[in-house]
Amino acid sequence: MFLRSLIKLKESFLSTLPVVVVVLLLYFIPGMGIELSINQIVVFSISAALVVIGMWLFNLGAEVSMKKMGELVGSSLTKRQSMVLLIVILFLFGLFITLAEPDLSVLASQVPSVPRFLLIVMIGIGVGVFVVIGALRILFQKSLKVWLLGFYGLMFGLCLLIDKSYIPLSLDSGGVTTGPITVPFILAVGVGIATSRAGNKSNNDSFGLVAFSSIGPILMVLILALIFRNNLSYTFEETLLVKDPNTGIWDAFVYAMLPRGSEYGSILSVTISLSPIILCFIIYELIFIKLSGKMVLNIVLGVVVAYLGLVFFMTAVNAGFLPIGQKLGLELATGELWLLVLVAAFLGIAAVFAEPAVHVLTHQMEDITEGAINRITVLIVLALGNGIAIVLSVLRIYYGVEFNLLYIVVPGYILAFALSFAVPDIYTAMAFDSGGVVSGPMNTTFILPFAIGACHVMLGDEYIMSNAFGTIALVALMPLIMIQLIGLSASIKIRAQYRIARNRIREEFDDQIIHFE
Repeated sequence: MFLRSLIKLKESFLSTLPVVVVVLLLYFIPGMGIELSINQIVVFSISAALVVIGMWLFNLGAEVSMKKMGELVGSSLTKRQSMVLLIVILFLFGLFITLAEPDLSVLASQVPSVPRFLLIVMIGIGVGVFVVIGALRILFQKSLKVWLLGFYGLMFGLCLLIDKSYIPLSLDSGGVTTGPITVPFILAVGVGIATSRAGNKSNNDSFGLVAFSSIGPILMVLILALIFRNNLSYTFEETLLVKDPNTGIWDAFVYAMLPRGSEYGSILSVTISLSPIILCFIIYELIFIKLSGKMVLNIVLGVVVAYLGLVFFMTAVNAGFLPIGQKLGLELATGELWLLVLVAAFLGIAAVFAEPAVHVLTHQMEDITEGAINRITVLIVLALGNGIAIVLSVLRIYYGVEFNLLYIVVPGYILAFALSFAVPDIYTAMAFDSGGVVSGPMNTTFILPFAIGACHVMLGDEYIMSNAFGTIALVALMPLIMIQLIGLSASIKIRAQYRIARNRIREEFDDQIIHFE
């Protein structure tokens, strides 16, 4: 256990290192045009250390709490063979977890044209409904790609009927609802249901539930756009550390940690986020599962460790990473395009390694496939895809209204679905799950502020909703293509090996054939 803990600490350190290196290089290399105060650098450095500790604790805690709870709920619901119970419980879990997701509250506060509470509730209902749909798909062994194709077809059909300013927001909403709390739980529910159902496709069906969870919010925002047909607007505000570069180091962290006005702060946000899922599990466990005291204690300890880790992580990204991301966007937007694009690529690559839920997903990929899919390979591919996504987002901002989000998203999804018919089903399921997982708190609190800052300088506030928003949508799209390209490469390699083996067998037995005249 101690050795495993050290390995996870090493992973957390190596995952955070790329982001730190990029920022420090921009600060120390002459001519980059990045001016940061001593306080900003110190706050960022302390934040980086807290991110390492937070990610380490979260990964340790989530493995024995969130993951275990999800597997128990998924397998228990399947064994009880009550369709009504399965639908009600999974809907409630999906709804309550989403209502408490801190990233969703941040997103909802940016949409003044739609009542905040209505937006959050509608998105929560969307997640609840589609978690149920995803679970039913696993139980009845229906084709993931066909179901996804149908729902994404509906999604793009609705895009033709609404005000175009809602499209980036709707596509982004699918990413922010699958955060570090929901992902381990939902992934594990999928594993629990698929394993209990058994059959030769159980491994393939272990994935895909996160993908469905991402569809519901998109469709709900599109439906709201049909009701609220007014154009969305955004008013840019500098964060505390950007507005006042000499903000006290202690003040910066207290500001990020404690409630203030309409902002919850990391302690309250994480408490609110974890409470619904814990409460729902406790009630369900007392009625249906009835675990031993030792197992309950292990889960409780895991929850406490995960809670502390997430508090450290969210405090760090809000105190140091969000302001620095915004600062980089504001300053690089006034310089050369090539430098902005280069930095965007490196930041996108670095951000993936620092996403807590990405490590949960890649470990599960490796475990479910018994090592056939290497998690390091997947991490590298996801990072490259994220880098491409952020570059595309920067180019959208640079070219303004000429570069519509749908110009990228529609061809991207066409390619993703085309690949789905050429690769094994498990790669398609993992790819669509990865789309929701990659777009976590590091992208929303570091990369999105970077894009918003750049858009504020280059285009003005009136284009932020249409050109800066949509960044998370591009982040969610790239894994769909990149993971399936891994699957395509693996399929081609297997076919080649099979062909070589078949030819060798023919050659070996060719001399033993007796030809009669």
